[in-house]
Amino acid sequence: MNAMKQSKPLWPDPVSYLVRNRPERPIAFFSPGALHSRARRFIEGFPGLVSYALKANPEAVVLDNLIASGIDTFDVASPAEMELARNASPRAVLHYNNPVRSPDEIRAAARRSIRSASVDSLRELEKLARVLGGRGSDLEIAVRFKLECAGATYDFSEKFGATPARAATLLKRVAQLGFAPALCFHPGTQCRKPEVWATYIAGAAAIAATAGVGIARLNVGGGFPSHRLNDDPPQLERTFEAIDTACRRAFGGSAPALVCEPGRALVGDAFALAVRIKAL
Repeated sequence: MNAMKQSKPLWPDPVSYLVRNRPERPIAFFSPGALHSRARRFIEGFPGLVSYALKANPEAVVLDNLIASGIDTFDVASPAEMELARNASPRAVLHYNNPVRSPDEIRAAARRSIRSASVDSLRELEKLARVLGGRGSDLEIAVRFKLECAGATYDFSEKFGATPARAATLLKRVAQLGFAPALCFHPGTQCRKPEVWATYIAGAAAIAATAGVGIARLNVGGGFPSHRLNDDPPQLERTFEAIDTACRRAFGGSAPALVCEPGRALVGDAFALAVRIKAL
């Protein structure tokens, strides 16, 4: 059990503070209770491992409260983010899922004993293999793939991900190099359609079958919506159920373990910014 504790609120709600103090400058409010509640919702509802995408908010108070809530795995995009995670928890598990890295960054990741890394090109895979050398099967390499599947505010497939055919070739090469093969995808920012995850999961099963490679884990990315920019609260449990059902349907008895990487869906609704309106 983690010895860290959830931070106690200084004020019961923003309104109480604003009524009493009437600040002229913008004030940012943080609710540790809201963050803890959302973290528990993911941990208890998602059918797999929850890894926090640290880029969403790397503040120490956020990391401390997430760790106190039970999250000990972090999606990190740089050595600086690795250091932040390890400062918050020396035993933090690191998934290095920025698919573009320099050799020096890979060496920094190796020194911090990352558990997983993603790739979407042969060049980046070979770079990892050259630098990491003898890590072998204790390091998971997840091939990131993309599909044409609308449903998000911003579609990351425009920037990252291999086509299914290319992903199958990469997955086979990962296995040949002696790493633990896995697959990953990202449905895009603020995705409110559970069927998008289902389509990607079916695509992952097809890629693994084409490659003839069994995968131990499937990373279903982030993209879970926060309430901040939406009229209706996000139906997270509906998405969790769709992911679980789709995985069992696509993979049958050989369904891989699942991991997700929520960022703003975890922290976005725990913050509010109050500003004084001086004129309309």
